[in-house]
Amino acid sequence: MSLPSDKVTTEQQLTLTCDDCIDDDVAVQQSAEKQHQRQSQRQHYRKHQHQHQHQQQQQQQQHQQCMFNSNMNADKRPQKTENDLSLKIKYKRSESRNKKTQSLFELFFEMVGEKGQRTREMGTLILLGTMFLFFIISLTGFFVMWFTEYYNNIFLSNLVLSRNSETAEKWMNPNSKYDTFLKVHIFNYTNIKDYLEGKAEKIEIKDLGPLTYKEHTTKVNVVFNDNYTVTFRDHRNYEFLPDKSSYGEHEKIFVPNVPLLAADFLIDQMRGLKKMTASVAIKAIGGNAFKTLTPSQYLWGYRDKISSLNFASGKSHFGLLMNRNGTSLDSLQINTGEDDLRKFGLVTQFNGMPLLDFWSEEQCNRIDGSDPSMFPPHLIENRSTLNVFLQVLCRKIPLKFEKQVTIFNNIEALRYRTPMNVFSHPSENSENECYCRNTQKCLPSGIINATKCYDNIPIYPSSPHFFAADPDIYKHLDGIEPRQELHQTFADIHPRFGFPINGASRIQINIAVHKGSIVEQQLRRLRRDTILPLIWIEITTGDFTEDVIDTLYASTYGLNLIQCSLKYGTLLMCLIFFTLIVASFYYLAKKREIQLEKGEKILKAELKALNRIHLSSASLAQMQS
Repeated sequence: MSLPSDKVTTEQQLTLTCDDCIDDDVAVQQSAEKQHQRQSQRQHYRKHQHQHQHQQQQQQQQHQQCMFNSNMNADKRPQKTENDLSLKIKYKRSESRNKKTQSLFELFFEMVGEKGQRTREMGTLILLGTMFLFFIISLTGFFVMWFTEYYNNIFLSNLVLSRNSETAEKWMNPNSKYDTFLKVHIFNYTNIKDYLEGKAEKIEIKDLGPLTYKEHTTKVNVVFNDNYTVTFRDHRNYEFLPDKSSYGEHEKIFVPNVPLLAADFLIDQMRGLKKMTASVAIKAIGGNAFKTLTPSQYLWGYRDKISSLNFASGKSHFGLLMNRNGTSLDSLQINTGEDDLRKFGLVTQFNGMPLLDFWSEEQCNRIDGSDPSMFPPHLIENRSTLNVFLQVLCRKIPLKFEKQVTIFNNIEALRYRTPMNVFSHPSENSENECYCRNTQKCLPSGIINATKCYDNIPIYPSSPHFFAADPDIYKHLDGIEPRQELHQTFADIHPRFGFPINGASRIQINIAVHKGSIVEQQLRRLRRDTILPLIWIEITTGDFTEDVIDTLYASTYGLNLIQCSLKYGTLLMCLIFFTLIVASFYYLAKKREIQLEKGEKILKAELKALNRIHLSSASLAQMQS
């Protein structure tokens, strides 16, 4: 039977929560026993609060006893009250609360998975660090490949002529497969006798040639200096190539007697007794202003009595190209490029002197040119004008960029040409003013006075067939046919390495008739300083073998392919790693945000549950008191 609601004691309410179905006498007895038990537990709890684990065991035993009694009377059990649910939650959470003491923050980080994911997040950080490292490397490579010349300089550094280097050895003793061709054209005077006798209106000349020679050049007397320069002399050997020649070395030609014309000019510069003695000696030897020779004699030398005289050249033999065969009389000093690639190949001294002494002004006596076989790479890259120092002219000659061409096996090259006005009158080309200040006495456009360069022999070089020259110079000649494609100098230069891989250096050698006392009677029909062409020469690249062309092709396109791959590869890698890093940070931030939201929800729920437990505990403590 149930007790009246207005007389139910606190102890009786607790007894009803444990066993509502027991009769009144049993309920009272059990209530008394449980009250006594709770009082004992309260005293024990107050004395031994630090032993919380023992209290948990007692509470579990009490809970088990209560549940046992409840099961025994399940058929009589009413609906659970709010206090029953609170007590059950209290027992369920007590095990979790009684683990090792933890702060609220530790509980939070455990709920959001901080400790559980620490290893994975450490791996993620290592992966991010690795990606960032590769991004920095890619970014550095990107700037190096796109905004510096580091890649080019790596390969160009192999071109410098350092002491004992492989490059220097190949430069001093090049392989014969890189030999050049010397092609010589001789002007044969076919009617000079008729002209001098007044039987012809013009002098007929015929271009005989080419006579082709294989030219092998080595460097001798090589001295590497401490100021990053090297001094040397060229040593050349020539081999006649009949199959590439249109005229034989031993055919007959009728050409100007250069030693006699030179002696006539030199004697006319003398004074007094010396002039009279020399004039008598020359007349005693005799000779005509034109003579019959063979090309071999005319080019490489023949014994000449006039040349043996001391006032002339001082040599017993004369040949237009005689000094070119063998070791050169002139020495050159060029920059090796070790200290600065921008100076590579620049001529610093000629015959031991930093300045020339052939011209009247210092500006023209400055060498300021490169060796014809090599050019500073930065000038090629910028398509700048190239100045070439030519020993045959004793001056520098400009080469100007014309266009990009493909040669051999589709190898790209940069074509440079001499300007049309390279030998023009100072009034037409101001750059030539220092070669002739007195414009009233300057030579017509197209020729230059190189007398001092040729031991005071009146040699007047020009372009072949007087290309781009004043027609008045050759109006007395029949057989002059200037053509740009045949007679203008050009060079096809490798765009990366700066050395010529094709081209033709062309120059014509002329002599001026001074009409002194020696030849005045013979050449009375010729006006003073008439220009007579002697020969014109063309130096070209040789017949490259297939392996040479393949090497050029590989060095051109192979290096370009590597450079292109590195440039766009570093750009692509930068974009990839940058995208991965940004995506990773976004993913981690989003994941952390989700975890925090989840953690906050769990924490709120847990705090709410703890709050309910706390309220239940407080209610229980209040009931026990």
